[in-house]
Amino acid sequence: MADRLQELEVFVRVAERANLSQVAREIGLSQPSVSRILNDLEARIGARLLIRTSRKVGLTEAGQVYLDQIRPLLADLGAAADTAAGNEELRGVLRVELSVTFGVRALIPRLPSLLAEHPNLSVELMMDDRRRSLAEEGADVAIRLGLLDNSSMMARKVGQTPRLLVAAPDYIARHGEPSSPTELAQHQVIFGPSDSSGATFQELIDPQVRFVLPESPRIRVSSSAGVTACVVAGLGVAFGSGWMFNAELQDGRLRQLLPDFPLPTIPIHALFPAGRQPSKRARGFADWLSKSLGSS
Repeated sequence: MADRLQELEVFVRVAERANLSQVAREIGLSQPSVSRILNDLEARIGARLLIRTSRKVGLTEAGQVYLDQIRPLLADLGAAADTAAGNEELRGVLRVELSVTFGVRALIPRLPSLLAEHPNLSVELMMDDRRRSLAEEGADVAIRLGLLDNSSMMARKVGQTPRLLVAAPDYIARHGEPSSPTELAQHQVIFGPSDSSGATFQELIDPQVRFVLPESPRIRVSSSAGVTACVVAGLGVAFGSGWMFNAELQDGRLRQLLPDFPLPTIPIHALFPAGRQPSKRARGFADWLSKSLGSS
């Protein structure tokens, strides 16, 4: 049983690192020994799990299916051992899927405290402004801002952030500052990755107060960082989370518009893959993030 468990652990490491030499160094074995373990596993399974060349290692289709099945099992075994030993330390590789802006501006500055608290934990950040499938990315947890899509994934709210309307001082000097939501129809609005193309964009606190965006905006950007760059350049007004604009608001490159008409806050959720209990790493990360965001 011990040999079989080692086979699984070596396979998962090689699949994650895509490098035999690196895995051999990490576990203190020679590269031929790691190759032999993988060969024994494939012989026992009766399927080719890995494509190995002199330059890289990749998963076959069967290997990806096998990885998806055994990774949570190994995580559960580790969590069970830690629980039995009364050990609350997080260890292993935690894969987090999240947007670029939230990662750069909110999560990464907080990571030193997490890694200092859990020295045996490694973090892999899969940062993309497009929302991807956790199963497709192999992520343990995803951080989502905004309303959640209907899905079978488990979700936990870990915080919230203000939703702001901003513009650059130069834009305001040229086009004037709106005094009510209805005046926004006369302004250039920058559409970001989460904006819809429908006429009604956001509803303010007063449900009777709405504004309409142009059907064909002059600027549409596929990333939050691009939205921030456009609004700083004076190309128009933009909506976004406090994380997107905080630095620029503090240094004066942007100004908040219509502060007397606050928009609903943006919820922040941790999402876990469907069909199984979240790993101890994922649950611990969500606990830590909730505390960290709550203290800011």
